[in-house]
Amino acid sequence: MTQIIDHGKWQLYQPDTRPEQAPPNALFARRESDGVDWYDYSRDSKNFRPDTVKFTVLLQNGHVVGAATRDVTRLFPAGMLVRELTEFHGRDPQAELETKRYDSDSNTLQDLPPLPPAFDARDLEARVAALEARLERMP
Repeated sequence: MTQIIDHGKWQLYQPDTRPEQAPPNALFARRESDGVDWYDYSRDSKNFRPDTVKFTVLLQNGHVVGAATRDVTRLFPAGMLVRELTEFHGRDPQAELETKRYDSDSNTLQDLPPLPPAFDARDLEARVAALEARLERMP
């Protein structure tokens, strides 16, 4: 049975002591609930299974899936939620999950609602031109 495992909400932070091997422009994230560092957490083999899909959830726009990958080292979750999908039978997690919304109440992935129709600028320009023509004919 497919499960979605909660790995917490993550935030940017600056460590008190910068790791010696870290470049000067390195960014750091920690989990809000316990302050564990993302690099330490993500590299501990007990935390993520290698055969699962790990994904971030953007907190804006209705909890939309951000990055989705089997390789946890490809994620940087600052300002996002991290979740792990235990079963995924598709070929490309990013392509298949980027159109999903994460519902935190039910701990499920759902399809995003369809996009509104594309804006037709040509139709608007024609309507504006017609209105301008009518205004020119007015006394």
